[in-house]
Amino acid sequence: MLKFIDISFFDVARMTASNTRTKIEDYYDRVALTKALPLLTFRKFGQKRPLPKNQGKIIRFTRWGRLTAATTPITEGITPLGNQLSYSDITATIQQYGDFVLITDHVSLTAIDPILTEAVSQLGYQQGETFDILSRDEIMTGSNAIYANGIGRTAVNTKIADADITKAVRALKVAMAKPVMKQVNASVKYNTTPIKPSFIGVCHVYAEQDIEAINGFVPVEKYSAQQDIMEGEFGSFAGVRFIATTQAPEFLGGGASGGSSVKETDGKADIYATIIFGEDAYGEVPLSGQSSAVIIKAPTAGDRSNTADPLNQRSTAGWSAMYAFKILNDLWIERIEHAVSA
Repeated sequence: MLKFIDISFFDVARMTASNTRTKIEDYYDRVALTKALPLLTFRKFGQKRPLPKNQGKIIRFTRWGRLTAATTPITEGITPLGNQLSYSDITATIQQYGDFVLITDHVSLTAIDPILTEAVSQLGYQQGETFDILSRDEIMTGSNAIYANGIGRTAVNTKIADADITKAVRALKVAMAKPVMKQVNASVKYNTTPIKPSFIGVCHVYAEQDIEAINGFVPVEKYSAQQDIMEGEFGSFAGVRFIATTQAPEFLGGGASGGSSVKETDGKADIYATIIFGEDAYGEVPLSGQSSAVIIKAPTAGDRSNTADPLNQRSTAGWSAMYAFKILNDLWIERIEHAVSA
């Protein structure tokens, strides 16, 4: 659920010509982030690495190893040798993305402008959708795929089943993947929301009814604790909490013909990917005031310097943000490819 924006930081009595513009630009930054954050389904559970200042375009994520079991008894009076933490660094290259819109009507940065607010809201939605798609595409490069039937995508024409999910969970457990225990809200303060330990499954909204039909599925309405239900979550099965989104991968007509009551394109099954993963399976640069900015350019009434806009008729609003997303442990991500009910 979207939250209302608190604009109480506008202290009109203390506003001056020197600080009004800064405060209003801060307001538009908050508008964009508020619209973008709820769309970041794939980025809520990754290891976070804030964008470093003046450190180039390479960002490092840490993948920690496991300590071996201490099965040797300790001899009385003798200090054991101890152990060492093991880790490896995984690097990703930061890329910059952005877009802008032209606003033909004159807008002003000396007050909150309704046209500009709407433009920034739409840009915020675009920003969130952009980074969610980029994150989804990176996760899809994972090598662990389970097919509802057949040995490849083009052979699939069957809906997701309980055996597919339990197989994915078993593979994650064998790989010692950790259940996700918190949801990271990719905001300026990097808040974390505790959740019941579980693996996370992200599916397309078209797959929601098929997962709900699995025997043993528990809808969110029957959870004993309602306070930690995640946005888009609709229930759980076999230790996986499922979130539905329209941004989940889909391959229209990518499967085989001959499916029973499944959604098809040109006579072949439409294939959807349900992704199940554990904690720290991937990492990313969080969307925040450090890595993201709203850029607004509006001429003042007395502007005589812009020869490209001699009558001061055009203003622009846009966003620019830095992005990096990287799989940290491929074994902790399982992808189920399947058809869905027609």
